[in-house]
Amino acid sequence: MRNEKHTRKEIIDERLIEAGWLVGDPSQVVEEFDIVVDKNLVMEAPTPYAGHQYSDYVLLGKDGKPLAILEAKKTSVDAAIGREQAKQYY
Repeated sequence: MRNEKHTRKEIIDERLIEAGWLVGDPSQVVEEFDIVVDKNLVMEAPTPYAGHQYSDYVLLGKDGKPLAILEAKKTSVDAAIGREQAKQYY
């Protein structure tokens, strides 16, 4: 069983590279992308992470705008959980 870190490095990074993405180039692939959730609802967050979520990867287009969000999970977790988590980032 792989943990999330191994899943990312051994599976996701390799598949992104095979697909032509330059993992490590922040103009193409951003890792641990900070997403501010409902910034109009909270003026000042009570903790550093309140109002924030982090996607594992965001793939950027040539214009720098997000094309896709990738959420990694360890191999023992159902992929549907990651899919639902990524949907919350819209």
